[in-house]
Amino acid sequence: MAMAPRDGGREPSWDERGLLPAGDALRENPLLPRALAVCVSLLALAVPNLVFSGFSFHSSLHLMKWVAALVPLALGAFVAMGRVLRRGTTATGFRLDGFAVLWLILLLYVTVQPFWSGLRSPESFFRAWFVLAGLWWAYVLFAHVADRPLLRAVLWGALVSGAVNVLFAEMQVRGLSGSYSFILPTPGHYVGNTGQQNMLALWLAVSGLGGAFLMMCSEGSERRLLPFVVLLQSLTLWGMISTTSRSGILGYVIGFSVLAALLVRTGGRRYVKRGAAAALLFLAVLGANLALNQGRLGILTLKMGDMLTNPLSIAHRDTIWATSWRMYADAPLSGVGLGQYKWHYLDAQRAMRAAHPRMKWLFTHWAHNEYLQWFAEAGTPGGVLLMTLFGWWWLSLLAAFVRRIPLSPPAVWGSALVALFAFDALWTRPWHRVENALWLALAFAVTNREILLPFLPGTEERAFRRGGKVAAAAVSLVAAAGLLYLADGVRGDRAVLLGIVASPDLPVSPHLERALRSPMVRDEAEREAAYRLISAGERRRDPQMTADGLNALAVYFAKEPHVRELYALREWSRKLDDGAWHEELMSYGSPDEAPASSGASRKSTAGENFQVQ
Repeated sequence: MAMAPRDGGREPSWDERGLLPAGDALRENPLLPRALAVCVSLLALAVPNLVFSGFSFHSSLHLMKWVAALVPLALGAFVAMGRVLRRGTTATGFRLDGFAVLWLILLLYVTVQPFWSGLRSPESFFRAWFVLAGLWWAYVLFAHVADRPLLRAVLWGALVSGAVNVLFAEMQVRGLSGSYSFILPTPGHYVGNTGQQNMLALWLAVSGLGGAFLMMCSEGSERRLLPFVVLLQSLTLWGMISTTSRSGILGYVIGFSVLAALLVRTGGRRYVKRGAAAALLFLAVLGANLALNQGRLGILTLKMGDMLTNPLSIAHRDTIWATSWRMYADAPLSGVGLGQYKWHYLDAQRAMRAAHPRMKWLFTHWAHNEYLQWFAEAGTPGGVLLMTLFGWWWLSLLAAFVRRIPLSPPAVWGSALVALFAFDALWTRPWHRVENALWLALAFAVTNREILLPFLPGTEERAFRRGGKVAAAAVSLVAAAGLLYLADGVRGDRAVLLGIVASPDLPVSPHLERALRSPMVRDEAEREAAYRLISAGERRRDPQMTADGLNALAVYFAKEPHVRELYALREWSRKLDDGAWHEELMSYGSPDEAPASSGASRKSTAGENFQVQ
């Protein structure tokens, strides 16, 4: 809604027009001390994409990302809920909006779902559950503390993190990163410290959208920092385009379009010029990138052309989506359980290919469509709850847009980021990396304070007058359990690595025995122990030890079917001339049919779960 200029033709700023009531109100009764809220937010949001676990742990990529993202949030929970327990909900302003209530119902649903869906892998379930619970708490916390100054701080942190990751990726692709222990050693691959190309593109799209927001919404003295914003933004956009990831580039375009449309709709004519400047910067970087690298231009052209000529088979997604649909159709009500998608994939693909034999064989951990994967895991009830959350949010945004409700800059940015994530979720897995999914929680939090349509009005406040301290105690207990779980998992993951490199004279070393007692990484320890028993049995020519190892590996495969174990067991069934067993394993299909891009040989790690990879 454009407003008449004043003060000599100058349009009023957001603050002058009173569009920041939520941000100002947050300072009156903070749930966290101001400095602590900023530290927690910066650490949880800006740092994780810069770190990786290194070679000191079995999970070389994701484990330290979990630590960097979730430990600050858990510590923040202790301080915030401690204040609620001492001072009460009224004095601290602690409450749940309807969105948080519905999200909590969804969390409680997947908690009890295993009673009727069963679990193949309890370890995967608990890893997924703690991350999902952490995302819920992040939403609640950000809804209380994320005002405009805090948002600006984390957007600067994200922009710096994105630019640094681009520098890392440029060094990796040129083979210059090997001497630096803080850079993921992936020579020839443009991935930064995210580990995957499409995840780097997503992170750069998120940080780039924040950079566009800073370019367009800087006011007063903040304008003096615009040259630095433009520099960092140019580097971030360069890296995003260099990934040649369609989901990341198109996601940024969609997010930026929503950002510009809402700013112009709410803020007035001057945002047309600012939006045009940010769009021209993107086009200039795009042109320079493709002009300087003709090979990249060819790759990007082929990928975009593939989307037009094969809209249902983008990088073999037709096989993955057909398999995911079969998984859902086999258990439409119960679902397969939170974090269990990957361990039902081979069974679902076998059934799918029986009906569609021309489909490619392909193994993956993810549906490459978050909505479809959620329906497969949570079943129809859980899927309907999720779509209710998103549908409610989109309806609220549409109502605010049509009614010309003035939105503050944080709400405008949050709306654009939700749009980016919602599109990216159609093709990849943005919800399954906690370091990225936390940004979605932040976007919902800063937007819902202003646009959310009523949901059982007043119910949450009345309930909190009766049970606010009980809720605070429950959050504190879950945060404590999560910290203990994660700490034991870090110790167990390290033990798995030590067990692998231990002397071969010890088939199952004390390190692996210790890891077998860790609830977070027990499955990883079981797998490595089975392989060590088989190897030791062959070396010692001990048939019983080899048989024990094979039995352990078969039990592990029944629990977490993975292509690596499928191939190993298939070879052993052939060596042992066990026709029935060999036929059963061959019925899953052949890894030899897998396209080169399937990732069939990639190592599965404890960190690749509902990070929420």
